Amino acid sequence: MFDYQIAKHPHFYDACRAFATKQNLAEVAKRAGMNHQMLRNKLNPEQPHRLTCDDLLILTDVTEDSALIDGLLAQLKCLPAVPVNEAKVERLTTYVLQATAAVGAVAAESVSDERMTSTRRNNVIESINAGVRYLSLVGLTLQTRIQANPALASTVDALSGIGASLNIG
Repeated sequence: MFDYQIAKHPHFYDACRAFATKQNLAEVAKRAGMNHQMLRNKLNPEQPHRLTCDDLLILTDVTEDSALIDGLLAQLKCLPAVPVNEAKVERLTTYVLQATAAVGAVAAESVSDERMTSTRRNNVIESINAGVRYLSLVGLTLQTRIQANPALASTVDALSGIGASLNIG
């Protein structure tokens, strides 16, 4: 049904490096109930220790940073994680503005002539993932809004049906 493939580019290891750079590992390890040096080693691809699934879940939960999960998904050639419990109708405008800002940051980087450092590359990937995440939240929020209003849902269904019948292909 699905054809997951493992990417040749080390997306997950890059995400581990970026996470280690961005986070205060001593504080994160303490909050996660882990040894600071062991966490540092697990985030270093040159060390034999590796993050477990439980480690990924705990680290994502205590930091609310989806970089490790996004890196893992990118390694499998999948889109970034979208926290569906975040989709709230009253935040629709905020999601649209945040998606626009993320796309704008990617656009600004695409026209830049500066040398692409690993930090800039990580920032671009983070902006792309944020854009996908916020656009997904926009879609989920709009879907929730439509389903909450039966008249609107019926109208959307009717217009979809008309549009499909007019499509001559």
